[in-house]
Amino acid sequence: MVTELDVRALLAMYGGAHGAWSALMTALTFVGEGWSAVLLLPMLWHVRTRAFAGPLAAGVVVQAVLVWALKAITGRTRPWIALGLPAPIGSPHDCSFPSGHAAGAFCVAMFLAVALPVAWRETPSRARVVTVGAFVYAALVASSRVYLGAHFPSDVVAGALLGGAVGVVAAGVYARRRAESGATASPTPDLDPAPKKR
Repeated sequence: MVTELDVRALLAMYGGAHGAWSALMTALTFVGEGWSAVLLLPMLWHVRTRAFAGPLAAGVVVQAVLVWALKAITGRTRPWIALGLPAPIGSPHDCSFPSGHAAGAFCVAMFLAVALPVAWRETPSRARVVTVGAFVYAALVASSRVYLGAHFPSDVVAGALLGGAVGVVAAGVYARRRAESGATASPTPDLDPAPKKR
């Protein structure tokens, strides 16, 4: 069910394919589709970053499955279809709630917010800069979905909350494993080739 407030918020943010920010929003939507997850593959392969990338990759997969399940349960129609707006990039016809773009982006952002201070204890300012950048990126990706008419605002809010929660849990797994391994602080994520012997 879509509320009148949701529709009003959408129309206030909507720019469509010909708005002033359309090129940027389309680019953010394209990158936020999950192509950036490919960057995790080298980190999963490399022994020195696998411990960091593993829980993050698992979190990304879990949130994607949860988003798919919730879309199937809720069955909300996309706003561009419900309101007769021009089709956004990709003309998505699947269910609208929640936003997979928002869920994925905020999953990564929350993971970094929790995990980087653990991985980069000796350089906390570096962790803060990366975390802020991740949240700005996530917010822009989520906003792009409303701007283009692919999602209602409540879709992206729900997606952000879902993805953020999964990201926190995944980061908790990473932090616990790191503590159990006795790994020492390192300027980059898990650059110790193997856990220290006790």
